[in-house]
Amino acid sequence: MNYFFVEKMDCLSIRIFFLLLIMSSTLNINAQQKLTKRQFIADSIKIMRPKLIRPQVRLDNRLTFLNGQKLSIFGVDAGVLLKAKLRVTLGYYEVSDKLTSITKVLNQVEYNGQYDLTYGALNTEFIYKNTRYISLGMPLEFGFGGNKLNYKSTKDNTETGKQSGFIAMAYVGLSATFKPMRWIGLKGAVGFRKVLFNKVKDLSFDGIYSSVGIVIDFVEIVRDFEMYKLKKKYRKKANSLGTAIDVLTD
Repeated sequence: MNYFFVEKMDCLSIRIFFLLLIMSSTLNINAQQKLTKRQFIADSIKIMRPKLIRPQVRLDNRLTFLNGQKLSIFGVDAGVLLKAKLRVTLGYYEVSDKLTSITKVLNQVEYNGQYDLTYGALNTEFIYKNTRYISLGMPLEFGFGGNKLNYKSTKDNTETGKQSGFIAMAYVGLSATFKPMRWIGLKGAVGFRKVLFNKVKDLSFDGIYSSVGIVIDFVEIVRDFEMYKLKKKYRKKANSLGTAIDVLTD
């Protein structure tokens, strides 16, 4: 009788031991998951915190008119966005085109103008509205470079009347940027260009311009890459975090 009672107590003790072990393991797993979630949130906040300086690049295509003729100015600028409010960049632009709107006749032969322009620019832009998908700004740009105008015969491409020299210009306008993804945007602008000084006297380059370009934000590219690595790291630790991670980061 005593042997049976002792054996029964031993079985009960073993069951209680395994039950306590399972409960302890469950509590430990839950504690680890909570700790992992807290670590993920802390690491995410560190990655996503606002940056005071954001490097940016823009590929720019400007449309303008000279004596009624359409001209395209191609360029690129690179610089920084400060506190998501002020964009400061340096740019390079160029145009080379035949000007059918500027002609002259010498000895009964018609000559068309050929215009070349290259200049560097200091571009500033105040961003007065900035949301997830849309930002609005007021660009102000000063350009300095060289331009050249000569005339080519429509008969045999003989050149005459070459003029060249320094040019200084100012651009002012309004811009809007659509950002379908955080790191890339489609930017449009419209405004007025004023020539401050030009050695070439045969043309007036004042007028309205429009611009369409692509803006790339390198901070957001780095952020997306770091968040991808963070998701991968924590999903390895706890697959149950997948839903919470997607809610926090997408």
